[in-house]
Amino acid sequence: MGYVIRRKLKAALLALLFAAAGFVSAEEWLDVAPMSADQLADSSGRQGVPLQLQINNNQQNANVSDNLLSGNVVTGDNSISDNAFGNMSGIATVIQNTGNQVVIQDSTQINILINH
Repeated sequence: MGYVIRRKLKAALLALLFAAAGFVSAEEWLDVAPMSADQLADSSGRQGVPLQLQINNNQQNANVSDNLLSGNVVTGDNSISDNAFGNMSGIATVIQNTGNQVVIQDSTQINILINH
């Protein structure tokens, strides 16, 4: 029950924040000048950037139990070719596993801060 209430409270808080901030159209961003290399260097690690509210929630649960391997157990090799990411754009996630009876959990959080 507590999880449902927390989700509803977070949704209400986000709705309130978006309503208070107002929406900016893409056309309004076309006139914004890009930051110089010096400005980017000065804001490294959020230095000089005002504090912004950020909510991240990640819950992962996994269990591997009561498994038995017997006989000739063979695992594979992990390899990524030289040009595997040659045409990639955006954000890539690669998960590899050579083991047996393994639970792999992955989570990616991308934080973008835009001050207008």
